[in-house]
Amino acid sequence: MDEARQTRRELMGSLVVAGTGLALAGASSVGAAPLNSLPTTDFGEKYDVRRFGAQGDGKTDDTRAVQTAIDAALKAGGGHIHFPAGQYRITRSLRFASLERVDVTGVGGSSTLLHENDEPLLLWPEGVSCREVSVRHLRVQSTKNDKSSASAVIACLGGVERSLFHHLLFFADTVRSGSGIITQQVADTTTLESCVMWRIGGTGLRVARGSEVRVIGGRITGDGSLRPENIGIHLMGDNGGVHVVTTDLIGLHTSMKIGEPGHTSNREVFITHATFDSSVHGLWQSDNAYTSIAGCWAASCDEEQILLDRDCAGAILSIAGGTIFNGGAYGRPGAHHGLVVRAGRFTLSGTNIRYNKGTGILLDNGARDYTITGCRIHNNGVGASLRGENLIVSNNLFAANGQHLVDNSGHNKQVSGNVFSVA
Repeated sequence: MDEARQTRRELMGSLVVAGTGLALAGASSVGAAPLNSLPTTDFGEKYDVRRFGAQGDGKTDDTRAVQTAIDAALKAGGGHIHFPAGQYRITRSLRFASLERVDVTGVGGSSTLLHENDEPLLLWPEGVSCREVSVRHLRVQSTKNDKSSASAVIACLGGVERSLFHHLLFFADTVRSGSGIITQQVADTTTLESCVMWRIGGTGLRVARGSEVRVIGGRITGDGSLRPENIGIHLMGDNGGVHVVTTDLIGLHTSMKIGEPGHTSNREVFITHATFDSSVHGLWQSDNAYTSIAGCWAASCDEEQILLDRDCAGAILSIAGGTIFNGGAYGRPGAHHGLVVRAGRFTLSGTNIRYNKGTGILLDNGARDYTITGCRIHNNGVGASLRGENLIVSNNLFAANGQHLVDNSGHNKQVSGNVFSVA
């Protein structure tokens, strides 16, 4: 296999032209949840939306009937709100207007909500927390009208607490979709598990602040526009205990963004075996969070695969294993770098940095107190360009780069034990 030519997008097919066929293929994975993923609390009576007049025929406007079922469950103190197999036209936001525990369920890909209007589909308004709620086994298709980024499938404007979003498929083919899930706050452990957001036009998951967010598995892909608001996961600020595990973030403007100007810095973020691919920016951090990246694939982005920006003077980044690969693969405009550190501290160990048309590791003067050890750095335009101070760069293999190592770093450093090869 020619490792310089392989990209995740090539392996998954053409992302930007993928239509309903691929979306439906994604839907086939939406099935019964493993028992250990189901809520342990009792949500009470089952409220089948058909009992309240919903037709599910794809033609009838089912909004009023579904809202009636929701209101009945809330009035009773909570319950299971169930969508049997069918296609349910929803033409305005379904509102959860009081703080009650509910379980919103379907039967996987057979239960489709047709999201028509440019407004959120499931809405917890300001002042109403989405507390101990689950939304699972549903397929949502954006249809009829283009959506703005503010029009999420699920909008939790009053925050989220101990809730579960599980085995959901969001997609669009003929119109622009909005965002996936947006929340102003996560008060306690909330999980997004095995969810696919296909051709998202806004942000897949946006969390303004909070703690203990889990994103496990699943995939978020962009709509091909590469607009700045097209982001996979955005942690805006003041988030801690965030875990992103085995999640694909592909074909967006920014695969994952940590930080936002004007917001308090995030605290700690843990990313394991995830994918940042085929975007303009891969992982872009602009605050002082501690970020741990283990075994990840950061590849084929236009500007850089991983970035610590100039506002990260207090940040600590730890990268272990994985690959930083193929910057500039699509020939689009951009710098085509691998890892870029404008400011902050970092460790980089046991990582393959390869086939980036720009510089594999590019450091600015704000980088300091860093180590680069045991890496394989090859087939880049420039292998590594060092700046900053207080550093160790040792026991790395440099091979087949246009230029192996440019050292403009300052005082107090050890650059030794590296191997340079033309092969």
